[in-house]
Amino acid sequence: MKNTIKKSLFLVSTFLLIFLLIIHIGKLTSVSNEKPKSVILIIGDGMGLPIITAYDYYKSEYKKQGYSNFSKFDGSFLVRTRSQDYVITDSAAGATAFAVGKRVPNYQVGIIENGNRVPTIMDIAKKMGKSTGLVVECTLTHATPAAFYSYSKSRTDDDNIARQFIYSNIDIAIGGGFEIFKPYINHLEKMGYTIIYGEEKLPDIAKSGKYYEKLVLFTAKNHPPRYKERKVHLDVKTEYALSMLSRNKNGFFLMVEASQIDWYGHENKLQEQLDEMEDLDKLLDVALSYHQRNPNTLVIVISDHDCGGLTLIDKKAKFFSLDFKINYSSDYHTAEHIVGFYKGSIKVNPIIDNTEIYKILHEYIKGMI
Repeated sequence: MKNTIKKSLFLVSTFLLIFLLIIHIGKLTSVSNEKPKSVILIIGDGMGLPIITAYDYYKSEYKKQGYSNFSKFDGSFLVRTRSQDYVITDSAAGATAFAVGKRVPNYQVGIIENGNRVPTIMDIAKKMGKSTGLVVECTLTHATPAAFYSYSKSRTDDDNIARQFIYSNIDIAIGGGFEIFKPYINHLEKMGYTIIYGEEKLPDIAKSGKYYEKLVLFTAKNHPPRYKERKVHLDVKTEYALSMLSRNKNGFFLMVEASQIDWYGHENKLQEQLDEMEDLDKLLDVALSYHQRNPNTLVIVISDHDCGGLTLIDKKAKFFSLDFKINYSSDYHTAEHIVGFYKGSIKVNPIIDNTEIYKILHEYIKGMI
């Protein structure tokens, strides 16, 4: 009799345990599938560790506004930046590594295999039903944005790249280059795009609350002006793009480029580089706030390469100021590893190749991590 009772209690306990496990697994599944996964990829063109360091001190010690928003990320890692043919990459090959996961020669955007353009991470996101967007402080045909929707052996072939945008998988695009796209405005409108010219119109457009499924907002005839001359900055542009893209129940993929950090690295102009870093830092606040409200969003901040070879060498300075002694070793890119930052649940090794950024993004939007 006692053995029968023990067996009955054992069976009841076993069934109860199995039942509770099924409920628990169901809860885990429902939580993981509760919201779609989205990505905000932020590229600071030419943003090496030295300018991150300089800006961190500039903001905290010179402007007395606390440390930069880089300190608010979950983790960081180093990235090897070389292209297929050179140790020092250019922006075209660097962005292509992120966009398609393959190394290409310098000055080439995208890649052709078996007569077809290799799908970019934007193409894959779109195929999954996600919305896609670009926000840049350069022309929309410039090397970095072009790598996410086009193929060209030469990054300078603006007309060819602009023509490919017409049939791209980009839903929202904010950047310069209206003069380049002029011959194709009618084609863009036939493809369903609303075309708006003038970044100064953006605040009013945002206030109106009108939804655009497909939008190209040209901020300048060619490249937008530098930070202090721009009427609307990256944080506002990104916030607007997020408000449009996030309406898609399947999520989105947004690439934002702080394009001009690189330009003033080439010119060895520290103040202008710091200004562009300030623009990026304010953008990070928007991205991190969005992540806080939407934790199923992965935010990655990265650079394609360092530019200028900046070093901070003032051994007598007690505080950082604009008089701090510095040295630029080059007017071009350098081969130094760059730093990546992430906010979200990913696993990444301490040092990776630039092509592995694509793998991380791909696995995240596929729900593999």
